[in-house]
Amino acid sequence: MDNLNLSILKENFKKTLHNTNKRNFLLAISGGVDSMLLLKIAKLIQNDMSFTFRAIHINHNLSSNAKEMERHCSDMCNQYSIELTIKNIKLSIDKNIEEQLRNKRYECFFKDMSKDEALVLAHHEDDQFETFLYRLFRGASPRGLSSIKKISERKNKILCRPFLQVSKKTIKELSRYFKLKFINDHSNNDLSYDRNYIRNKIVPPITKRWENIHKIMNHNIKLQNNYSLLVNDYCEKLYVSIIKKNKLEIKKLLSYPEYLHSTFIRYWINNEVNYNLSKNEIYSLLSIIRGENNDYPTYILKNQISIIRYNDSMYIIKDKINKPINNKVWDLRSDINFGNYQIKLNKLKEEGIYDNLSLKAPIILKKVSGHEKIMLNNTHHQDLKKIFQNRSIPLWERDKFILFYSHDELLVAYSDKEMFISSELR
Repeated sequence: MDNLNLSILKENFKKTLHNTNKRNFLLAISGGVDSMLLLKIAKLIQNDMSFTFRAIHINHNLSSNAKEMERHCSDMCNQYSIELTIKNIKLSIDKNIEEQLRNKRYECFFKDMSKDEALVLAHHEDDQFETFLYRLFRGASPRGLSSIKKISERKNKILCRPFLQVSKKTIKELSRYFKLKFINDHSNNDLSYDRNYIRNKIVPPITKRWENIHKIMNHNIKLQNNYSLLVNDYCEKLYVSIIKKNKLEIKKLLSYPEYLHSTFIRYWINNEVNYNLSKNEIYSLLSIIRGENNDYPTYILKNQISIIRYNDSMYIIKDKINKPINNKVWDLRSDINFGNYQIKLNKLKEEGIYDNLSLKAPIILKKVSGHEKIMLNNTHHQDLKKIFQNRSIPLWERDKFILFYSHDELLVAYSDKEMFISSELR
């Protein structure tokens, strides 16, 4: 390894961190060769750029040498005078270990990060190739196949990967150059994990047969990324036509060619709730969209978000609906919480009914049961259920309405989106 190559790597490292628009960085270190080089380079450039570094190590307790790796990270950070945070996580053996590990690891990172920090990861060129293959085998979309990026955002946190265009071979050469000590994670040899199988059994024969595979892969990723951007732009234009009042109009979607349906569904869900649908989840949603004689079909995503078909439209329900058991007395002196919802005095004042409603205090708050009547004109009472039906209010939205009673008379049906007000208050 000559000094020229080292100089180029350091400059690229600086540039990547600089492009995050952050000055403070959290280094994710495992004790392996990749993260130990990450720690070394960070220390070398710290004074040059006035960057502030600290480190975090996640002990996943899967490897037989997990404690050894933890001690090594502690020793190296002490040597470099870099603050280290150690987190221990436990995984459920009856669930997907790889997915759990990834999710819990990032959960720990994000909880520890301050808002003015960026997370620095030691992912390199070979990791990019493995990720591409891993996602390919899982049936990823073109967007998924565009793989990981040098700088990205996840849950409002900035992530950067300064080694992403550096090969594993170069990382090993640099570690020898610096005489770095590192610990190999024994769990990386467990071929029951898909990642390990790809790394140890699939990648070596491919790279042996096609020596320039990384260049080919990088070219393919750029093509996939360009295609993904093109698809995204097209879906943005479709969005205006298909999505009306926060609902997907099924007939509009089905009027477009069938090959667009899955693409748009994936885009719609990702755009609304930042969730990447799996192939099976897309198939399930499409079966609901194209189904017949199903008045209230529902699909629950892994994060408990509900996708519901109702009246030829698809709705995304982001909050759980919990019905309170007991009624509640309200004196109208301040805002009040009822179940999962909050009633605001200002909203009543804006409607011009607060003064008249106060004269009838205390108000009894109740939930919808389905048999209520309210007088919306001066002549007769109307069934609240029929009012909901005439306004095409979905069933789950009806459950969010809070009813205001005074002496057994329904005065207001209140929600954050709409109110039905008795003539007695006008």
